[in-house]
Amino acid sequence: KINENDVDADVIKKSDMIFLEGYLWDEGEPKKAFEKAIKNAKKVAMTLSDQFCVDRHKGHFLDLVKNKLDITFANEQEMMSLIDAKSFEEVINFSKSLNKLIVITRGEKGAISIHGNEVIENDIEKNLDIKDLTGAGDLFAAGFLHGYLNNMESLESLNKGREMSSKIIQQIGARL
Repeated sequence: KINENDVDADVIKKSDMIFLEGYLWDEGEPKKAFEKAIKNAKKVAMTLSDQFCVDRHKGHFLDLVKNKLDITFANEQEMMSLIDAKSFEEVINFSKSLNKLIVITRGEKGAISIHGNEVIENDIEKNLDIKDLTGAGDLFAAGFLHGYLNNMESLESLNKGREMSSKIIQQIGARL
């Protein structure tokens, strides 16, 4: 139920980056809020949030990824659904063609960042006592963006994301 009045353009202009949540996107008022935030931002990152969101808003999300976002976070299923891919290789080729930063979590296969022809992968943390996956994607994005905004290399940023998501999945709930 967000609307453009919820977005303070002055705050957005002072920020190095904004992070949009795909769960909040919808036609009408939420779309206007997103547009206002994007228009006033220096850099825009967004998570696709959930395959249901991708399937429901595929055309709009695809437009955002192609034309308005600097960084897209998604899991493998969300990206495959977004572009109707039959293989992960199609996702990689699509991402390379955008020449934007696409960061994809792949569960037990780790994570991958793609920016132009640069494809960087990292592995998962081993021997974790996994209790709850709630918040794993959000904490991964937070860790990655911490690295990115502090000018770390892509692999270091992926590792920061892994570090944070590994912590959250070893407890119940989405707050450290």
